[in-house]
Amino acid sequence: MSFYLLRKRSLLCRSLHQHSTKRILRSLRVQRIQVSHPTSADLADSLPPPSQYSLRSFATTSILRMASDEDYMAFLDKANRDPSEGYAKPQSSSNQEFKATDAGAQIPAAIQEATKDSFYVSDADEPFVPVYLAWDESGKGLPDEEEFASLIQHPDPSNAQIEIQDPADWDTQGQYSSVVDAVRKAGKGNDVRVYRVAKGGVKVEYWVVTTEGKGANAKLVGAKALAVES
Repeated sequence: MSFYLLRKRSLLCRSLHQHSTKRILRSLRVQRIQVSHPTSADLADSLPPPSQYSLRSFATTSILRMASDEDYMAFLDKANRDPSEGYAKPQSSSNQEFKATDAGAQIPAAIQEATKDSFYVSDADEPFVPVYLAWDESGKGLPDEEEFASLIQHPDPSNAQIEIQDPADWDTQGQYSSVVDAVRKAGKGNDVRVYRVAKGGVKVEYWVVTTEGKGANAKLVGAKALAVES
């Protein structure tokens, strides 16, 4: 056999070998693509049944909705909460009864008689009540505004709205002369003054008082009444 024929046969064998190799590679590539890309049927088989999917979705939605409702109610509670909650609130003098008598006080007979049927006339007629408090006057007579506020246990003595008046200026018509005379009698001629104590809003109290005795054993005696001045 000539060299030319041998050469031709070798090239033919190489060509057939290359062609077979390409066919094999194409076959493998197609199989790999089919394996790595599942069909829609395969995907459908991998999904849970519709009933399970719907139940899971409903349960998740319910949990989220419940959490959302609870958060919303908590927000409303916080919004409606009193902003001053947790802080000490100052006591309002309008709702407090000031101290008028000490425990076991011996009210002078003149004061008891004068306050029996006496009323202060205002938008709400209120009765006069006796006043009898221990007061260390230390030779100065009646207390000043802040001292008086402390005596009657005002919640804020240094800022109490108290005005001291002369009885003649307070009762220009002599309408309460029996009360003033009884207080002067109880004090045995000592000075008599009227303390106007604001309670907030339209409420005030009028205290007609004097001193009984001297020094550390002195007493503040008299009568007081609530007035509504609108």
